[in-house]
Amino acid sequence: MESREAVLDALAQGKKLTSNVTGLQYHLVDGKLHARHGEKSDWHESELCFDNPPSWLNLRD
Repeated sequence: MESREAVLDALAQGKKLTSNVTGLQYHLVDGKLHARHGEKSDWHESELCFDNPPSWLNLRD
């Protein structure tokens, strides 16, 4: 994605974002960022933060 704000907006809209590097999917659950591997059904709270460009530049929806 192009910016931190674009990522946060997409997540707020309920989109699931996927990392091009790790393949992890990210999604907001009750306002907290969660991740899962591929299409597994279980989401786990993620510690990923969007403080530097590599954390959002590799995400796509």
